[in-house]
Amino acid sequence: MDRKTLIINADNFSDLEGFYCEIDNILTKNLGWKTGHNLDAFNDLLRGGFGVHEYEEPIKIIWKYFEKSKIDLGRNATIKYNEERISKVHPSNVQDVNSWLSELRKGEGETLCDVILDIINGHEHIELELK
Repeated sequence: MDRKTLIINADNFSDLEGFYCEIDNILTKNLGWKTGHNLDAFNDLLRGGFGVHEYEEPIKIIWKYFEKSKIDLGRNATIKYNEERISKVHPSNVQDVNSWLSELRKGEGETLCDVILDIINGHEHIELELK
């Protein structure tokens, strides 16, 4: 089956906010509003219907220079992400964020890059190729 191919180019970003901008560029088109720059919004954009591909239309995503993203969205970026968000999360989520931080500081736990991959891989209509 021919799939529309979209390319995430890791040379176009070096942090999570830059990743969200890259995603906006490849997954949206002619929107009259700004997308949310968070993991939930990213998950929603992957479903489709935002101008580039239809809702759950089969697509292929090629992530170029993925090894760079593993560093840019790796342990240090994930610690920073959680330190910044801990004061903003609902009180019922503080313990989870602290647990994630604790794991990361021990050299364990999922990085932002891992979480992003999990989100992509959770969509059966998406084929992912890492380069």
